Amino acid sequence: MHKDRKLNNINQFEKDFAESVSFNEDIARDYLEENGVDIDKFIKKGLNQIQASFKKKEMQLSKALFFKRVVLGAEIVYKLHNERTFGHVKFMKLMYLCEQVSNMELAVRYVKQAAGPFDARFMHSIDKEFIRLKWFDVKVNSGRKFNTYKYIPDEKIMSYKTYYNKYYCNDNKGIEWLIKTFGKPPTKKVELVATIYSCLDEFIKKNEEFSTEILIEKVFDWSVEKKKKFTRANIVSAHNWMIENRLIPVS
Repeated sequence: MHKDRKLNNINQFEKDFAESVSFNEDIARDYLEENGVDIDKFIKKGLNQIQASFKKKEMQLSKALFFKRVVLGAEIVYKLHNERTFGHVKFMKLMYLCEQVSNMELAVRYVKQAAGPFDARFMHSIDKEFIRLKWFDVKVNSGRKFNTYKYIPDEKIMSYKTYYNKYYCNDNKGIEWLIKTFGKPPTKKVELVATIYSCLDEFIKKNEEFSTEILIEKVFDWSVEKKKKFTRANIVSAHNWMIENRLIPVS
């Protein structure tokens, strides 16, 4: 009986409070003070609950996005794991380009590294996720200058395909074209294209005036390695090829 009375009192308080808030802000404040409610503490608690709710939703979205990217990575690796030229550098450049054509808007995650746009955090996590999901076993061979990676399809490999068809059904044509186009050629081809794409995207986002000469300088300024690997003619040729194949960012 006592619990029922207490519950009724709480319900009545909530009703009166709701009515007072809807009527007048000052009346609501007076009502709360009369009932011994610390207004600042009351508001802070509400804000903390809202922030916690937002953080929880952000975490859920972050996990969902990470898994979606892992699924895309699985498609790339499954199609190219037997290619002699396939490794982490080509993998990351293809991830970058595929994410652009599928409008995932992840440019903020990529930073400039010698070989082009690179998302270090993702690349450090995806191999572990492949192993955990039993999609791929990952063998790492440590070399004097760099490590090489070998991906071996694991027992549950084909389970990724269900998710891929769900997430990327509308973008599959563009993704498959990229995988086929850059699968066999040397890694530096996709490296240059990904770098040019990122530079073109920078023109748009910074509202900069474009010229071929400035583009060339942007590519060379990316890292000292670019001048060693590519000529001005290489950059112009790759850019023209990208225009012909509509592989350029749009505003």
